[in-house]
Order: sequence, then structure tokens, then C-alpha cells
Amino acid sequence: MKTKKKDVLNRFLPLWAIPPLVTILAVNCLIYWGSSALTASRYHYDFTMAFDRAVPLLPGFVWIYILAFPFWAAGYMLAARRGKDMFYRFVATDLTIHLICFLIFILVPTTNIRPEIAGDTISQKVLLLVYALDGGSAPSNLFPSIHCYVSWMCWKGVAGSSAIPKWYQKFSLVFAVLVIISTQVLKQHYIVDAVLALVLVEFFWRFYQKGQRHNWVVKIFDRKKE
Repeated sequence: MKTKKKDVLNRFLPLWAIPPLVTILAVNCLIYWGSSALTASRYHYDFTMAFDRAVPLLPGFVWIYILAFPFWAAGYMLAARRGKDMFYRFVATDLTIHLICFLIFILVPTTNIRPEIAGDTISQKVLLLVYALDGGSAPSNLFPSIHCYVSWMCWKGVAGSSAIPKWYQKFSLVFAVLVIISTQVLKQHYIVDAVLALVLVEFFWRFYQKGQRHNWVVKIFDRKKE
């Protein structure tokens, strides 16, 4: 019975993928909250541009913004279905970008000015709650956008895989784009935050697809290659 349960779990999420996924979650939390604590008393830059001021506030997108969290969980777990080699390249990309985000958060702390919201509709009230949970009137860690980069990673992790249904690959791309749009129309991030996030993903995704550059991740999580 235990063997059958283990086999079912392995088909849903390979056991060898759990330690890397837990590590990514832990690193994300440490970097996000740690950098905020380390830069709390420092000057924060505001990268608002004319484009950002022209983008309208659309509170209805708050539901896309919130649904990004289960979307990330599904995307990262599905990336493991591509096998160890591709998944460890995925993990190497993610951890590298997380480290770069931490360095930028420390070296160039950023913030923005959030709009005043009446809070009359459900979407507006939920958005106010998101604001409150995410730094209140003084948000930080905006440049680059983790929301944008992780969402784009979810698409890169499943795109072109024979192990992932085509419909989900298309859905993943569309939803990732919607999440990126949500960061803009909710005034959670500015355009430079999103652009840098996508540039980092595209660069390091290609970097780790070549040769054995991801071997440092293999050595950490799996010394035996398939």
C-alpha cells in the first residue's frame, strides 16, 4: 500500500524535486523579508516614469495578482515533470536570479507611491488589503519584480515539454502575461521592474541550457545523474 501511494506521489511530484522546491521557497522568503529589514532605514529610489503615470489603475486585476500564488506552485511543480536534468537547469536559473534580486534590493532599494483608493468595491477592498500586507504606504523590493520573474519562469518551465499538455502551456503563457499586466495596473510595480525581471529570466534560462553550467545545483541536490 505504501509503495502504491509513493508511486502516485511520484507521478504527481517526483520526490527528488521536493528538496529543491523547498529550498526555492525558503530562499524567496529570506531574500524578500531579509532585504526589507536590512534596508528599512535607507533611502529608497522611485523609478516612476511617464509611462507608469499614464497606466490606469484597474483594481479588478487584483484577482489575477492573488491567483499568481497557486499558479507559481503549479508551475514549479510541473517543471519537475521534464526530468532531473531540465529541472535542475530550471532550479539553477531561479536561484541565480533570486541571488541577483537580493543584491539589487540591497544596493538599490526601491519604492513607489501608491494611489489613494476609496475601497467601495470588493476588488478595491482586496487591493487595499494587498497593499497593507505588502509594505503599506512604503513598499520595497520592487526592482526587479519577483512577481513578474517567477510568473515568467512558470511558463519557461513548461514551454515545449512533451510531458505537459499543450493547453496548459498556452494557458501558462497567457496567465503569466496577465500577472505581469496586473503588477502595472495595480501600481505594485513599474515598467522597469517588469522589464528587468524578464531580461534576467531570458538571459539565465539560455545560460543554463548550455553545457553543464547547472552542475552546482546537481552537486547540491543529486550527486547521482540519471
